[in-house]
Amino acid sequence: MAQKGKEIVEASGMPPVATKAAKYRSFEGLRECFRIGEEYEIVLMREDESYLTLKPGCFVLSLDLLEAGLRLPMPEIAKELHRSWKVAPIQLTPNSWRTIFVFCIICRKRKIEPTAEIFRNHFSLACSPQSGMGIVYVKHRTNRMRINFSPRLSNNKGWTGRLFSVGRRKGANIPEWDFPVRVVEPLKKADIAPFLIQRAAADSQSLNTVGVNHAEGYLTEYKLVKYKLSRAWDDEEVAAGRDQKEMANYAEMIHVSLCSIRLDEGGSVKGPAQKAKAVGATSLPQTKRKEKRKATEVESQAEGRSFEEEVSYEPRARKKKKAAKRMPRVAESGTAVEEEEEDIEPLLARSSRQRTGTSNERASATPAVDRSEAVARMSTELGLIMVSDESDRSGGRAKLPVRETQEILPGEGSAEQGGAPDESA
Repeated sequence: MAQKGKEIVEASGMPPVATKAAKYRSFEGLRECFRIGEEYEIVLMREDESYLTLKPGCFVLSLDLLEAGLRLPMPEIAKELHRSWKVAPIQLTPNSWRTIFVFCIICRKRKIEPTAEIFRNHFSLACSPQSGMGIVYVKHRTNRMRINFSPRLSNNKGWTGRLFSVGRRKGANIPEWDFPVRVVEPLKKADIAPFLIQRAAADSQSLNTVGVNHAEGYLTEYKLVKYKLSRAWDDEEVAAGRDQKEMANYAEMIHVSLCSIRLDEGGSVKGPAQKAKAVGATSLPQTKRKEKRKATEVESQAEGRSFEEEVSYEPRARKKKKAAKRMPRVAESGTAVEEEEEDIEPLLARSSRQRTGTSNERASATPAVDRSEAVARMSTELGLIMVSDESDRSGGRAKLPVRETQEILPGEGSAEQGGAPDESA
């Protein structure tokens, strides 16, 4: 049918309709920033292609994985982990890659050879279905090594949208990929820690008490090269001073911009490239939803809001105004209450002092009257016969336990509350 339609078009003499050029993701400064060798070919991916798309002879990577510390060629420990887990590099989240490289740096700082078995003894693999099909991450095992990152790195939304493929150039001396490259659903069985013996078990046990916070500080280009997680410096980089510690943050100063270009079937560029706005070291593209939302907002502003929209926005505006009016009042009332409390405190202190002063004056003004004499007078007036057990003739009273505790505390002694109790007795 397609051939027949083509013959009809040619017979009619009408020019064929040109095919629509596809949009591709293009990265500027990617090779320079992350030191990708010329033996690797960066293959652009269309904007409608996902991380599940696999081109022949290539594997998929994300810009976020390179920012997490992944360099080409891939370290041997990373290949071993992918072979044991049977997952592709794009299936690991950016923080999982950071954990692998920080683990390697800490091991080499402690004169320990990092291996996949020791890493799996401290970290396990878990599925992350909310991130996408086949996406996995590593998590800490109980009572093992802890590697924590800053809260700003906890949100990696959109990292599966900044994709490109990596292939080999013709004639390059690169072996076949010795790790999985196709995205498959990982096994749902638990990732059991491997059994370690002799030296590996002793090295793993020495790492149990290690804990690192803000571990992203280890992942500079200088340390990645120093601890053999990135290729060695070439002659040009050594001449430029890249091997010096002062140039550790040089790669962060190279801006990587992600732009959208149109390519026809022949691979030639068609139309100007649409660059995204730069955000920090990398520029991120806007999703189609945000673009549609912005377009609808612009149209609504140009045409004017409908009556229903105005009505729906009015109560929200009123609530905001009420909240704005109430806030300063609450603050003022709070400060007023604090001022009143501050004013009440000295008044209470004065009244307590006045009460203690008046009680002292009264205690000093009234003469001490013997209790036995008073009881005898009352008994004679009433005509009662008193039988004495000579308990009142001792001339003293049992001290209350409250008076005893007040004598122990010097700040709350009886001298401050009206004189010593022994003198009054």
